Amino acid sequence: MRFSKFSAKILLTLLVTESMTVQAFAGVKARGVDYINNPSGISESVSTQGMENMPQSVQGEAETGDSASSAESGTGLVTIVDGIRVPKYVKPDADIQADLSQLSGGGANMDWGNYYPVANSAPVGNADESWLRAFDTYSKEMTAEKVCYLTFDLGYENGHTASIMNTLKKHNAPATFFVTGACTRSDPGIVLSIAQNGFTVGNHTLSHKNMSTVTTKELFYTEVNTVEEQYETLTGHPMNRYYRPPEGKFSEAQLMLARAMGYKTMLWSVAYKDYDDKAQPSRSSALATLNKRIHPGAIVLLHATSSTNDAILDELLTGWESAGYTFKSLDDLPENEYLGQ
Repeated sequence: MRFSKFSAKILLTLLVTESMTVQAFAGVKARGVDYINNPSGISESVSTQGMENMPQSVQGEAETGDSASSAESGTGLVTIVDGIRVPKYVKPDADIQADLSQLSGGGANMDWGNYYPVANSAPVGNADESWLRAFDTYSKEMTAEKVCYLTFDLGYENGHTASIMNTLKKHNAPATFFVTGACTRSDPGIVLSIAQNGFTVGNHTLSHKNMSTVTTKELFYTEVNTVEEQYETLTGHPMNRYYRPPEGKFSEAQLMLARAMGYKTMLWSVAYKDYDDKAQPSRSSALATLNKRIHPGAIVLLHATSSTNDAILDELLTGWESAGYTFKSLDDLPENEYLGQ
């Protein structure tokens, strides 16, 4: 996870590796992370192509150090270095490997989703929140306070991220962008810009595959750790340890694996169908759906690739602020909700 890991041999391999072969497995639901053959995988290097094309509207602010968050977080979890949010503590590699070696896996596959029976109330997820918290996993904060946590999934850059960041900064709203390895490779400039503007960058896996088919510790580690390596090479700082499984597909075993790697898994309680570039929701339907679903303690999932989200974000956040909502960083999520403290 740190630069010492990049030996000359690995770097040479990275230069000649075009893609990582990912094998699909049978019997996933019945077996856990220790029981399937391990496919090989290799980290891919981060290209610097495109960094010179960082959007100027954001680039200038990054260069002057005018980040979205210019002071240390009150949580004590992060510090700000050169405008970038840097975790104060990163679990050592040796401890990660030791903890991974103790895991035996198991547990059913899950496809995360929410049911919204009452407008503006916390939805019913398809796993109990107290059970999720036992694995350092969150879909919402259990609170009556009108707070929400903004997150954006970024599998690839689609021309909207700089505008979204500018809107977030207008509202002084912290946010986390979950990036893939593909995005970091193809658009390193936008990932660097996200970090330099004080937003949190989370881990959305190397290849954005259905992670419920990844059932070895080694391949899970590769899918997650490779993005860390890419981010650290790009920014010079370790990645904040927030993980989001693509499409919300995961297993109990993977929650344990993520926790062993020092990650908190972030699901969501507010989302809508904004991910299809060819079938974007209308402005009115998007606002109606999101305004009906927002609730105290919400973790909001939006896609930064969405033209609709770019178009509505200012109006959406203005409306939520008028309704009494404030925006918080994932670093502010309480850890003791179910510990009797």
